[in-house]
Amino acid sequence: MDYSKRNISKETLTLLFDRYFSRLTAFARVITRSDALAEEAVLDVFLKLWQRDNFQKIDRLDTYLFVAVRNAAVNKLRDFKRFRFEMIDGADIPLARYDAPRGDDLLVESDMMAALEKAVDKLPARCKIVFRLMREERLGRAETAKILGVSVKTVDNQLAIAIRKIAEELQIDLADPRKSKIFLSLLLPL
Repeated sequence: MDYSKRNISKETLTLLFDRYFSRLTAFARVITRSDALAEEAVLDVFLKLWQRDNFQKIDRLDTYLFVAVRNAAVNKLRDFKRFRFEMIDGADIPLARYDAPRGDDLLVESDMMAALEKAVDKLPARCKIVFRLMREERLGRAETAKILGVSVKTVDNQLAIAIRKIAEELQIDLADPRKSKIFLSLLLPL
């Protein structure tokens, strides 16, 4: 193959790699439960992206990358005959810490963040993944559903379960509209 006339330059690929590698590897690690397999899956995806002839036809790059990494990670597991349907049970997905303070982050004290992390750690695995993709990766319902290979309704249900369980853990009454509005704005910033 002649790579001198690629639709994606080496510089662009390097920028994309720098931007997405850590996030995609963390996502793949949840599926594979292996650092080596996760990195291998992500590297395979970037190699295929480099070899792809119609790079410009990718509609949403972040969604494309997450779906491709999910598929590559599952394939890695199949290759090593370790694929199990309960692949995401007990997944450890920590909340990301944000370096640059935003208006809503300034309201959250470090104890609140620690309590929130503790509450998220107690969530069922699927709830954790849905919550993480929507809150930290700021993906929409449809994109999250596509990445996980589930319906939008499943994403909605998992998110509702996550919010309810986090509220219970933090002892926040969601029936109080004032408290629930603040709570939901902290969990799912726009």
